[in-house]
Amino acid sequence: MRLLRAELTKLHRPLSWTVLVTMAVFCVVLAVGGASNAHAGLGDADQPVASCAQLRLPAGPACDQAQRLQRQQIDAARSRLVAAATHTAAQLDPVAAGAEAAGLMASLPGAVAIALLAGGHVGGEWSGRTLKNLLTQRGHRWQVLAAKLASLWIAGAGLVVACWAALAICGPIIRRVNHLPDPHQSLGHAASWAGSQAGRSLLVLAAFAAIGLLAGMITRGSIGTMAATMVTVLAMLIATVLPGLGEWTPATWVQGWMGFAAGQASITSLPDNYWSRFLSSHGTPPGHVFGLAGVCALVVVCVLVSLRLFTRTDVTG
Repeated sequence: MRLLRAELTKLHRPLSWTVLVTMAVFCVVLAVGGASNAHAGLGDADQPVASCAQLRLPAGPACDQAQRLQRQQIDAARSRLVAAATHTAAQLDPVAAGAEAAGLMASLPGAVAIALLAGGHVGGEWSGRTLKNLLTQRGHRWQVLAAKLASLWIAGAGLVVACWAALAICGPIIRRVNHLPDPHQSLGHAASWAGSQAGRSLLVLAAFAAIGLLAGMITRGSIGTMAATMVTVLAMLIATVLPGLGEWTPATWVQGWMGFAAGQASITSLPDNYWSRFLSSHGTPPGHVFGLAGVCALVVVCVLVSLRLFTRTDVTG
């Protein structure tokens, strides 16, 4: 525990606080844009039915039928837009906002944030030549590695909490300013939705932290760790388009575990992730159990490879 506390103390640096504040601001800005889009959609829903002259039809049964069909189309479009605006309003609920924060941190924004933190926290030990002093005090390398991983994971959880808090404060204000409909969402439903996604995101953040840890062991530098972590995550997404590999890639496992919508279905007024939109919408995404097994395997493999590399590395600086 002393070693973990020491690693957490090292995270109290300008880079960490900059990443935390940036992610919180990003979530609020995204919420402002999503609510604005939903409000604009409600305005587009109020379209009048065209007159017979506009339809270039003479007054009579033919025009009445055309206007009836157009009214049905307008009503259907209005229902979809109102439903989308209501869903956006639900995402901005102080409790349910946890689902929004968790989804964003369990996708590309969270991966980028963890890559930056890993660069300073893991790669920085090599760049700053402080590992020798650390290992002098703690001879068991696996303990140092475990503390690094745990502290990175805790930092990732802190990002979720920070984004959740920012949305909880700003979400209701944003919803009222944009006159979004009341979602009439129960506290129990909001808590279940947010709690489920927040809990699932912790495992994905552990995977991102494990990738960052492995990148630090391989590149042994701050910039290399950041770059390698982000390249690895992007490669995970690109690999999903390869024939026959879609459901066997880590990106798809994350999608299945988090329950992200497939393909373009994830693009809404206020998206809850920046992950599955890059994946193919063909086929059925893996379920929670398959995703859980895949993400857990990813964490274990990255940790074991990191441990093997670290125990065989000659630390001279």
